[in-house]
Amino acid sequence: MEGQPKILSKWVVPLVAAGVLGLASAPLAHGIATLSISDGLGHTLNLSNSSGAFAYTGALGNFSLNITSGVPTSDALLPGLNFSATGTGMLTISLSNTSFGTLAGNISSQISGQTSGIAAFATFADAGNRLFSISTLLSKGGPFTSGAFSGTASATYPVPGPFSLTEKIVIVQSAFGTTSFGTTVKDPVIVAPVPPIATLPDAGATAPLLGLALLASRIGAPGNWPCPLQIDGSLKVFLSA
Repeated sequence: MEGQPKILSKWVVPLVAAGVLGLASAPLAHGIATLSISDGLGHTLNLSNSSGAFAYTGALGNFSLNITSGVPTSDALLPGLNFSATGTGMLTISLSNTSFGTLAGNISSQISGQTSGIAAFATFADAGNRLFSISTLLSKGGPFTSGAFSGTASATYPVPGPFSLTEKIVIVQSAFGTTSFGTTVKDPVIVAPVPPIATLPDAGATAPLLGLALLASRIGAPGNWPCPLQIDGSLKVFLSA
């Protein structure tokens, strides 16, 4: 029985130390995702949920809205938003959250949908960790005109947390119609390169490896791929306001 304290002391100290290190390296907890919509005429709608899920069907000014979202999972940074608006005028839709930690990869923003007017989107970060702050523009896309549209943009933000992220979408409908879209903001998982497998010269593996190397050199790095359509002056003022 006298040996028990020695056994406990042998394991408790390392476990406590490991727990302290784990707490020190744990990612920051996010704040509460908040959705804000305005028609610029004094009508606003604000939705927030600690789980990140939204659901709303109703009117805002001259628009009828149908909104749903999913809880952020896996590599999602903001809730995936499904949005539909029918009416006339302009809507500014902002989705924001705070207390993000340092991100190793790109912040990738994607939107796809259909409009009878004009739509554009942009993603912002704020090192001051303020909700809905647009101090740093990360990426943007559009304007997308009447019909089906899709856009993807990405950027790095090498700033230690906590910081906030805000996704901003603007739709303009000069005539009665409908705009609907879905959005995502993610930090895609980075896949580490696989080390080459050592093979004997006569094992027949040299030709396939050379073929893969040639293909990679032709594709190039992601930064060399075609860039998404950039916003022109017609909507830049709304996105930066």
